[in-house]
Amino acid sequence: MLVGIISDTHDNLDSAKKAAEIFRERDIKIIFHLGDFIAPFTLKAFEGFELYGVFGNNDGEKFLIKKIAEEFGFKIDFAPFEVELEGKSFLLLHGFGSIERTLKIVNSFAASQNYDFVLYGHTHKRDLRKKGKTMIINPGEACGYLTGKRSIAILNIENKSAEFVEF
Repeated sequence: MLVGIISDTHDNLDSAKKAAEIFRERDIKIIFHLGDFIAPFTLKAFEGFELYGVFGNNDGEKFLIKKIAEEFGFKIDFAPFEVELEGKSFLLLHGFGSIERTLKIVNSFAASQNYDFVLYGHTHKRDLRKKGKTMIINPGEACGYLTGKRSIAILNIENKSAEFVEF
């Protein structure tokens, strides 16, 4: 089973729509959004998917985002958010202040070996590595504002492989 991973859309509706289009082309039904949607209108781009997500530090209208998400059948909550799919455990995070602090916390969760996948955003930098049995993934930024590169990740949960897709 393939799942889509996206983070840091930051109101870039064109990027959100393009990412959703890529996920549809790959026959992906489930998406993890790792925060910083920013405005609730961004959610509409993911209509028709099963979406699990966490709030980011820039998501100001959390209650409205959650209300609209529920109307679409999405599950969005505060991090850390645990999700179980196909017998695999996922921990969804956004970030925690600085890049250094975020990585320290991500690495601690991964070192616990309590999760098959630890997924995070916030840094706007791609990350794909393993710590023991746990795969750590940051898809980079979907908005492209900081790095100039818009990216998402596609994860095959059966064989624990992932790829980044720039668009």
